[in-house]
Amino acid sequence: MKTTNVTLKFPTQFAKYINNIEQLNFEGNTFTDLVNELDATYGNVRERLFEESGKVRPYINIFIDKKNIKSLQGMNSVVNEGDQISLLLSRAGG
Repeated sequence: MKTTNVTLKFPTQFAKYINNIEQLNFEGNTFTDLVNELDATYGNVRERLFEESGKVRPYINIFIDKKNIKSLQGMNSVVNEGDQISLLLSRAGG
């Protein structure tokens, strides 16, 4: 399995759960592989990102470069060397 290096841009509210890392080398080439690495290293990442059904929580948007994984292959979206993974939290209010 190949090692992939990515940049992570997560909001402060979430970045604290992954020790504010900004770069990550992980084994694999899909978003699932990335999440598995984060979960194994920092714990509880999967449950913070996903509902029990496996869907991304409704207030979270995840992007690989500038494309939402919902418009790609979801959890099976390919992550390439040098990609930027961004997590944005939706805001509501008025």
